[in-house]
Amino acid sequence: LAGVYPISQLQEPYSAVGYLASRLPLPDLLQLRPPSAAAGWTAWDICEAWAEKRGYKTAKAARNDVYRAANSILRLAAEGRLRLCLRPPGYAAQKGDPPRHRGGPGCPW
Repeated sequence: LAGVYPISQLQEPYSAVGYLASRLPLPDLLQLRPPSAAAGWTAWDICEAWAEKRGYKTAKAARNDVYRAANSILRLAAEGRLRLCLRPPGYAAQKGDPPRHRGGPGCPW
């Protein structure tokens, strides 16, 4: 997610998609149809629904290519199309106070 490791080199991208899904409403953002199971969305379900929506199929069996869909979702996040913003620790306690900065001459902050 930080862009320090090539997305195409990930062997198991589903945990990263699960991390995104726990912090973003991915099914709503990607406009995915709900899975058949009533238990809710898992990372695999999100990838499978995205593969179905985008038409990602495997070459031999023509099944949904969930690996390619997971890579696609991670690329959306890396490019900034899915925005994940995390607040620093203690932000809620200092919410009203902006950070103090003593810049030099010409610094707009």
